[in-house]
Amino acid sequence: MRNQRLIALLGAVTLISGCSGRPAVQGAPQHPDSSGVWLGGGKASWSTARAKPGTEPDIPYTTWALERMKGQTPASGADSDFENTTDPALKYWDPLGFPRQYQHPLKFKIVQTDGYIYQFWEWNRIWRQIALNKPHSTDGDITWYGESVGKWEGDTLLVDSVGFKDSTWLDGVGHPHSEELRVIERIRRVGPETLQIDFTFEDPVAYTRPWTSQHTFKLVPDGKMTEAITTMSDELRYRERYLKQKPPIPIRR
Repeated sequence: MRNQRLIALLGAVTLISGCSGRPAVQGAPQHPDSSGVWLGGGKASWSTARAKPGTEPDIPYTTWALERMKGQTPASGADSDFENTTDPALKYWDPLGFPRQYQHPLKFKIVQTDGYIYQFWEWNRIWRQIALNKPHSTDGDITWYGESVGKWEGDTLLVDSVGFKDSTWLDGVGHPHSEELRVIERIRRVGPETLQIDFTFEDPVAYTRPWTSQHTFKLVPDGKMTEAITTMSDELRYRERYLKQKPPIPIRR
């Protein structure tokens, strides 16, 4: 009788354990958890001074890229002109694009699932989807943020992104790219509160060889996300008030 009761008790414990969460799969990979709200942004190592466009020693420009940079006027940094900038994110209020989105100084959130990893930015509520263990589309569209696929390599998430509109800048100082841009990210949590992303840029039209950069982000303990949406009306009001510019179109008051 005692053995029968013990067997019944063990069976009940096993049933409860199986229903309390995701069932354990023997041999299933245990991937690191990068979920959370992260803060970083600002300048990255590829956003160097623009006093003389194309002089950065670690960025292997093609002639096409140098000519394109010479025609750009950033809104901040050396040789900047906020009032007459050619920055498409300010002049046309285009999306920042990728990977420039990472440089925005507001927060972003990572959500991990079995099939996808999602990134959500406070700035204009931009989101990005990374499909896991899937190939790129054979006829993918050219978009603001491209198409991203990823896979785990040990403790590192390897993300391969292609299909970007060539009208965006890689950063705020005007580094260009073509539609042949491929961005490889290696995303790794290097500490309880630190996320590191190593970038490799490949673009045979804009750069003579692949080149690399790195970003780090800090965990936001409370995980709070807020709304930070800026519109063309906001931009025109700013220019009207502080730059004394006459709005080219009516402003919604």
